[in-house]
Amino acid sequence: MAVFRDKAWGVTEVAPYLEALQAATGEDLSVLAEAVRASLVYQTGADHLMTRRALAAFLSPAGAARWEPVIDAHIQAGLARLAASAEPDLVRDFSDPLFVACARDVFGLAIPDEVEFLRHINNARIFTEPLLRLRELRLVQDAYRHLIAAASAPGEAAGEAHGPPPLTKALARSKLPGDVDDATLIASITVAAHTAAESLSFALWGLLRDGAPSWGEVSRPGWADAHLEAVIRDYPSTLRLYRVAQADTVLNGRPVVPGDVAVLDIPAVNRSLCPHAGAEGGRVSMSFGDGMHKCPGAALARLMLRRALPALAARFPDLRLDEAGIRIERTQMVQAPVALPCLLTPAPKRRSARLWDVTDAAAARAIAVDDARFSPPGMEPHLIRLQEASGLDLSTAIRVARNAPFFQSGPRHARMRLLGFEALGSNRLASWTPLIEAEIGRLADALDERTDVDLVRDFCEPLFHAVCQPIMGLHPRSPDVFNRLAPLLQEVLEPLRSLRAILKVQEMVDILLDQFDEPASEGGEGGPTSLLSHLVASGWDQMDAEDRKAFVLVLYGASFNVAHTLANALLALASKPAGQRGDAADPAWITAHLDTRIVPEAASPRFIYRIARTAGEIHGMAFAPGDTMRLRLAAINRDLGAGHLAFGHGLHRCIGAALSRVLIRKAIPALFSRYPGLRIIEGEARYAENSQTVILTNLPCRLR
Repeated sequence: MAVFRDKAWGVTEVAPYLEALQAATGEDLSVLAEAVRASLVYQTGADHLMTRRALAAFLSPAGAARWEPVIDAHIQAGLARLAASAEPDLVRDFSDPLFVACARDVFGLAIPDEVEFLRHINNARIFTEPLLRLRELRLVQDAYRHLIAAASAPGEAAGEAHGPPPLTKALARSKLPGDVDDATLIASITVAAHTAAESLSFALWGLLRDGAPSWGEVSRPGWADAHLEAVIRDYPSTLRLYRVAQADTVLNGRPVVPGDVAVLDIPAVNRSLCPHAGAEGGRVSMSFGDGMHKCPGAALARLMLRRALPALAARFPDLRLDEAGIRIERTQMVQAPVALPCLLTPAPKRRSARLWDVTDAAAARAIAVDDARFSPPGMEPHLIRLQEASGLDLSTAIRVARNAPFFQSGPRHARMRLLGFEALGSNRLASWTPLIEAEIGRLADALDERTDVDLVRDFCEPLFHAVCQPIMGLHPRSPDVFNRLAPLLQEVLEPLRSLRAILKVQEMVDILLDQFDEPASEGGEGGPTSLLSHLVASGWDQMDAEDRKAFVLVLYGASFNVAHTLANALLALASKPAGQRGDAADPAWITAHLDTRIVPEAASPRFIYRIARTAGEIHGMAFAPGDTMRLRLAAINRDLGAGHLAFGHGLHRCIGAALSRVLIRKAIPALFSRYPGLRIIEGEARYAENSQTVILTNLPCRLR
C-alpha cells in the first residue's frame, strides 16, 4: 500500500525508450507512442488526472450499474452457448464471448470478426510486459492500429438500442488532455478491460477446483455480497506490478533513491492482507491496484463477476472442470486460464451406440456393486481372439490380462484379490512403516537443498519408487531402465486398444519382466514380506513364476496412482489460500479428511469401466448386453464424499487402497509441517496427455 500511495513512486517512462528505439532502428513506432500518451497505465501528473476525470462518470460504480441489464443479457447468451457446445469450455464459450460483447456494447467498438478481435487484444495486452523485443513491439503496434480503427468506426453499438450510450459516445472529450486521441484512449481501456474476463476465468478455476460444496453456494442469495471480494483477493489475474522511484523516499525503513524499482507480487500482497479482511470475507486486496493508478475499470469488472458467477452456478449446479485439459498462461505480469474444459451436468449420456457416460453418484454406485449384471472389460478373451485372427504372438499381453485383477472376475479373481490383500492390507503394511516414514523424511529434507523444487520430480515420484518397489518385491537389475519404462504400464489400463498399441505395450512389458526375478528369500522373523514373496510362499498352483511376476508388475503399474493422487492432493492443498487449506500439517486432520475431502478431490483415475452382462435398466439407462458403462469419477466422487469410488468398490476394490492411504496420510503432514509456507507457483503445473488418468508431470513450488 505504501508504494501505491507514496507519490515518490511512479510508473515506468516508456516514451523515451520508444523514441530512442525509433532513432536507433528507423522503425515507425508512432502508433505505440500515441498509445503511451493515451494510456492511464503510463500517464502521470496532470494528464493522468484529466484522463481519469474524462472517464470517471462512465466507469464509476453508478455508471457501471447502468449496464447491468445489458451484461445480464450477454451472460444468458453465454449460458446458452455453453449448453449447446459439444465440448464446453468456460474461456472459449463464456468469458471471452462475454468480454467481446461488452467491448462492442459498453465501449462501442465495431467488431466484425470476434476471433480476430481477441487475437488483437491478446497481442496488445503484452505491451505492459517488461523487456519486449522489437518483433513483439511490432505485433503490439499492429494490434493497437486495428483496435483504434474499431474504436473510430462510425455506427451504433449493438447494445445502444437497449442500453446507455457506449463509451465512444459518452466519453467526456472536453476534459481530455490536448494530445490524447480519444479513439486510442478507448482502445487502451478496452485492452485493460480484458482483465475482467481473465479475472472471471481465474475465479471460475479457483471456485470449481475447490469442489462441489463451494460451487453449490455461489448461486445462493447474498453470496456475492459476502464472498466476492474474497474471490477477487484470492484469485487475482494480475501477478506483478512495477513502480519506479521518482524521488528520494523510504520503504520498509530502507532508503530509496530515484531509479530504484519496486516489484509488487500481487498474490503475495493479497495474502498478507488476509488478516485485515472484514468478517464478511474481506474487502481489502490489491487485485485492482491502489492509489492514483488504481484500475479505473474495477467497478465494471466487479459487476461482471457479481452477475456472471451466480448465474453460472444457478444454471449449471453440477459444473465440473476437466482438470487435464486446463491450460493457464502465466507471464511476468498476469496469470489467467486460456482453456477451462468442463462438464455441465451429471445426467447419464449415451456417448455412442454401446457406451454410456455415468456421472450420477447413485447410478455409479449401483453399477459398481452389481456384479451379477456388470463385469469388468473382458480383456483376456478379447486378446485371445485377436491373436487367433492376426496370427501374431500376443502371449505376454494375454498373460498380463489374465493376471490383471481389474480385467478379471470369478473364482480366480477372488483368489488373486485375497492374496493381494493378505500382503497389502493395513495390518501387513504396518511392518513397512519405518521404511515409509524414513523415505518421506529423507525426500522432504532433500527439497531444502534444491533451488528449483518440483513436487512431482523431487518428492512424489521418488517416494513412489523408494516405497512401492520393495513392498511389491521389485528389485530391478537396472533401476534407470526400469523407472524409465515402468510409467508406460499405465497404458495397460486403457481398454480395447489398437493392435499396434497392444504390440508396443507387450514389447515394453517383456523388457520389464526381464528386469527382476522372484526373491530366493526375504524378511526375517517379524520382518516385512513383499507381495512377490507372499505369492511364492502361498504355493497357489494356478500361478506359475511368470504369472506371479506379471501380477506384481500389473499392480505396480496400477500403483502409479499413489504418486499421481498424492501430487494432485498437494496441488489442491498448497495452491489454496492459507485459510482454506485446513490444518494440512496435522496428521489427525489429514486422517479425518482423507476420505471425505482429500482423496475424492485428488484421485487420479478418471473412469471405472463395467460391461453389461445382460439387458436391463438402471437409473433411467436402458442397456443391452455388451454395453459399456463408463463411470466418470471426478463428478461422482465429489458427490459421494466418504463413500467415494476412487479405489473402486466391492469385489473390485483396489488391492493397493491401503498402501495409497498410508502413503498419502503420512506424506502430506510431513511435508507441510516441514515447510508450512509451501505454495504452488500458479500456472506452472503441467499434465500428461492420458485418457484414463489425471497425471501431473510438473508441480513447481516455493517452500517458504
